[in-house]
Amino acid sequence: MADLFTHASIAVLARLYQRHPRGVATFVAGTCLPDLSRVPATLLTRLRWDLPQIPEWLCYVWAPLHLPAGIAGMSFLAACLFPEDRRKTAFVNILAGGMLHLLVDLFQTHLGLGYLLLFPLSDWDVEFGLIGSETTVLWVPFLVPLTVAAAWWRWGRRPTSPR
Repeated sequence: MADLFTHASIAVLARLYQRHPRGVATFVAGTCLPDLSRVPATLLTRLRWDLPQIPEWLCYVWAPLHLPAGIAGMSFLAACLFPEDRRKTAFVNILAGGMLHLLVDLFQTHLGLGYLLLFPLSDWDVEFGLIGSETTVLWVPFLVPLTVAAAWWRWGRRPTSPR
């Protein structure tokens, strides 16, 4: 959960340059989408404890949704939920958010493999290993208030009218 707050905060901070926050919501949703794709895997893994007849592959088939090819596919499907005239913009924002998510995750170190950025074309894995994956829990209490304050400063203040 802390990871979702971290990704969402970083997405908002990355979009502070925009004069108006239009499109920020889809960009932030894009940063959350890769981790939300892990929900079925987590649920199925937990169900397998009580129902071992669930095939093991069903728990792992979701992993590519956290890689560039899967993020692109999910972005396309999510963009199809928008009105036709907004789909292209939605797709670009969701995809850009997903790629930002992946970039932030590359700084983490994991047990086992890093990220297979060229999946399914290659099994070459990448990670920078600069922070632990649990570090986001420590960042949330500072990052979320900073993000709220920065967003309010940039977008929330109303211009004062001269009297």
